[in-house]
Amino acid sequence: SSRFSPHMVPPPTHGLHPSGIPHPTIVSPIVKQEASQPSTSPGGSSKSPVAVKKEEEKKPHIKKPLNAFMLYMKEMRAKVVAECTLKESAAINQILGRRWHSLSREEQAKYYELARKERQLHSQLYPTWSARDNY
Repeated sequence: SSRFSPHMVPPPTHGLHPSGIPHPTIVSPIVKQEASQPSTSPGGSSKSPVAVKKEEEKKPHIKKPLNAFMLYMKEMRAKVVAECTLKESAAINQILGRRWHSLSREEQAKYYELARKERQLHSQLYPTWSARDNY
């Protein structure tokens, strides 16, 4: 039921981008190192809330695909930082926002196309994913 021909769609590579690099939307869970102690709650349950929490942490956190402006910011941030003496993230974000709005529709279209490809790849890698999964 896809609008794209099969030869355009790369085969699934289990979290790897076609280039072989892990896809940026996959963030491995951070597991805290704690002393392992057998924990049993007073009610006799073998699973404590801490054990349940650790099971949830094992699921990878899948980020949303980046939108056009975020892709623009990612590409241009280093250039703005190099040009400006400002180091505050908020000030840099303001500059990037002003530059984004000053771009022509054609210049912005490049980033909208990249964002569309990013969403397409994301939906191929995670067909059942919803943003609600992270909350």
